[in-house]
Amino acid sequence: MTIRKRNRFDRLPIGWIIGTFLPLIIFFITYQVKYSEMEFSAFLRSMWDLKVLLKLLSICVFPNLGIFMLFYRLKYDMAARGVILATFMYAFLVLISKLI
Repeated sequence: MTIRKRNRFDRLPIGWIIGTFLPLIIFFITYQVKYSEMEFSAFLRSMWDLKVLLKLLSICVFPNLGIFMLFYRLKYDMAARGVILATFMYAFLVLISKLI
């Protein structure tokens, strides 16, 4: 039986932070690339009025799958769990907003 030395990045909070902020970064990059002529608050308001803000945010969560797979392949199990936790947090946020 081999004992695996735990990497300093294999922590639940590391995965949670990456899984939480990566979709927000992707969302902001989308704004910068496609809608930078609008003010950010006007962009958010128009996305909300068109009822596509949550759909766009849901699509921005997809890169978490790539980060999860990277952590999984590197055998960073706790960090991968953190990414899944953040992804479920977004799913719960979308579900609650749909019910309201």
